[in-house]
Amino acid sequence: MAATTTPAFPKVRVAFGNLTLAQVNANSRAGTVIVPGSAGRTIKVVDAWFRALGGNAGGATAVVLEDTAGTDIVSTTVGPLTQNALVRAGAANSTATGVGTYSGKDKGLRIGCTVGDLTTCSGGIDYCVLYTISN
Repeated sequence: MAATTTPAFPKVRVAFGNLTLAQVNANSRAGTVIVPGSAGRTIKVVDAWFRALGGNAGGATAVVLEDTAGTDIVSTTVGPLTQNALVRAGAANSTATGVGTYSGKDKGLRIGCTVGDLTTCSGGIDYCVLYTISN
């Protein structure tokens, strides 16, 4: 049997944590890298969710998970990001255009926001991203 670069059952990895408002708004709202890129490898997001802590999210138009080249994977408008409410990729007011699609080689994942700075959720944003890595 020939060697394959992608296993039949790829290992699902998890990026989980909390970003402060400053981290989401960092780098002119491009956000903070949560999964660094790996030389010659691609990432495929299989699921994700966000949750606002310390109040309802406001100020920005959306909280966005994207690759480090700026391609949207998940974009969630701030409306449903009410305090402690979990909003999954693909739910109402959350597009998941890049879920299930491989990113370009060497790209990582970052979370940021669009249009304005994220405000009012003093505890920041919790996130959980499930992904695989392939050669």
